[in-house]
Amino acid sequence: MKTTLKHFLAFVLLIAACTNTVQGQSNQFRDTKAHLGAAVGLFTYHGPVDLLKPRGGSNFVREHDPAIVLLGSFPIHKDWFFFRGMVLLTNLSTKDGRKLVGTGANDFLTSHIFMFEPEIVMTLRPGSKSRVLPYVFTGFGATTADLFSADSKNAVDLPGQGVPGPERSVYHLPVGLGVDVAFNGCWSAFVEASYRWDLNYVWRNENNYEPHNTSLVMGGLRGCVRNPFKQAVPPPAPIPPPLAIPGYDPPLPRTPRVCTLVELNSVYFASNTIDLSTSSRENLDENIEALRLNPTCCVSIIAYASGMDADIAALQLARKRAETIFNYYVGAGLTADRFTLESDVGPEVCPKGKDGKGCVENHKVTTVPFDCSMLYR
Repeated sequence: MKTTLKHFLAFVLLIAACTNTVQGQSNQFRDTKAHLGAAVGLFTYHGPVDLLKPRGGSNFVREHDPAIVLLGSFPIHKDWFFFRGMVLLTNLSTKDGRKLVGTGANDFLTSHIFMFEPEIVMTLRPGSKSRVLPYVFTGFGATTADLFSADSKNAVDLPGQGVPGPERSVYHLPVGLGVDVAFNGCWSAFVEASYRWDLNYVWRNENNYEPHNTSLVMGGLRGCVRNPFKQAVPPPAPIPPPLAIPGYDPPLPRTPRVCTLVELNSVYFASNTIDLSTSSRENLDENIEALRLNPTCCVSIIAYASGMDADIAALQLARKRAETIFNYYVGAGLTADRFTLESDVGPEVCPKGKDGKGCVENHKVTTVPFDCSMLYR
């Protein structure tokens, strides 16, 4: 068993070492913050009824019990690999287990069960912009029955008999898969199923013992952990008033201020959506800072959508995209009279059934700066 465990750990380390860095894509349904979660599930014990007897025949059972699970996770490699810690409490009602074991010995059926499990979680679609994200996980944990009991863990032992003594703690190796469905970038629901192989008892490495295994099916919610001590970014410093110029005889003509901005960031939407990605919001925030520093600049918002010239649905989608950008600017404190909105179909036509590199311009919204004096001509 020790050799098998060493080979498994070496394989996991080899996979991690050969993995290229993955650049996470912006997605309003995913982030890379730490998360806490809670779940309920069905825990199943697969093993001997009486640990003092050989496993098999009438001395084997699959016992089901509800379980309460707490989880915490944080990213360790972009949005591909995460570390997760799991704490589980089950077998809260021991009535059925005591009746099943009778005069035998098996604390895993007659006592409360506590499980602690560090895990490595690998997402199967890193960078995906979908709400649904499948994942697999493994790790190394320990299961303890009647954690706070004062009884000796080695009250009875049958060395060399081919059966385990009534220990209450075992190491185990978990393997599982799950699906996470996001509500937004912070909250999501998940369901998963896993199986755990008993490796050996914690306090004694018995020879030729008959192990028991466990399985778990659970579902729950998770939410992101925000730093309460993180200070908000202060607003930009106000523009100082212009210096007073002393009068001359004759007075010098004052040069009116004009817009000096030449270009602002454009943003791109996913096909058939009006939702802003994280990178799009960052680009718009840079535009807002530039417009605050240049109050004489107005903006023409020009939005595109994929379609033909007479495609009303495409024009309506383009108009909604322009309004999304307009609302973002106005929500940041810029005045609405500095903006004009235009919509059009994309400058390129995508081949039927294809959404390749040539189609990206069909989902673009440009922000074109111009001097505000041109609005009144």
